[in-house]
Amino acid sequence: MEIALHMGAHLTDESQLRGCLRANQESLAARGVLVPRARSFLNAITETANHVAADQPVSDFDARLMGSVEADDATERLVMSAPGILARVSEIMDGRALYPAATARIAALRKMLGQHEVALFFCIRNPATYVPAFLHRAKKGARDTVMEQLRSEELRWSPLIADMRLHWPEASVTVWCDEDTPFLWHQLLRQVAGCEPEGGFQNSYDWFDTVMVEGGAARLEAYLTAQPPVDEAHRQKVIAAFLDKFCDDEKLDVDIAITGWDDARVDVLTQLYDDDVDLIGSMEGVRLLQP
Repeated sequence: MEIALHMGAHLTDESQLRGCLRANQESLAARGVLVPRARSFLNAITETANHVAADQPVSDFDARLMGSVEADDATERLVMSAPGILARVSEIMDGRALYPAATARIAALRKMLGQHEVALFFCIRNPATYVPAFLHRAKKGARDTVMEQLRSEELRWSPLIADMRLHWPEASVTVWCDEDTPFLWHQLLRQVAGCEPEGGFQNSYDWFDTVMVEGGAARLEAYLTAQPPVDEAHRQKVIAAFLDKFCDDEKLDVDIAITGWDDARVDVLTQLYDDDVDLIGSMEGVRLLQP
């Protein structure tokens, strides 16, 4: 069976991708694609992964997983989308590294799912906004730990992606930047689902409500429905034009005051992030999706 694991990052997707795919579950099921609720698989995966990482015996995991998500003989692709597959939100940074304890989880997941054809999907985000977003979301203990140890210039996504390739070399790895999601959204739906249902993805423009003023997403959908894009480049050009006109800056604004950074520090972190993205794009076996 094909298995697509969309494992994060936390504070990027906010379950939008899984929600859209589940809204199209009936039409995707006709293509052999199953998109279960996170609660049907997440606890089983994390508990088993912890046992595997501790070298404790595990039996019949595959059968239990397939039963919990209600896969059947018609299921050809299982899509599991939840950042908790890789880590809890409190574990996504320690101030000096992103997902510092993910290596053991990746290795455990490989042992658990290695008999399947697995594709890994992961969205990264500029640490200049990712760190303050985490600090605003985190509980006081985790927030204090990160602030005490924070080395913002050391935060890179490339070590995590390299770990995916090193510890799960058979799995394909697809990465994209959260900042590019508006331009890649429909492509991401197709990539993770492994297909596009007949008639396209319903409710696919709901995501744009997260970045546009009220009514902007509906206008974009109406325009592209009346004048379907000739290709992906055309779609992205139209989206760019609508974002320029209807983007809601308040929805995108991240309060960085909690970090104490000035604009110069943000610029440095952004340049380091851009360099890190280039490094990820050069990794063998990694597909970097960009507009």
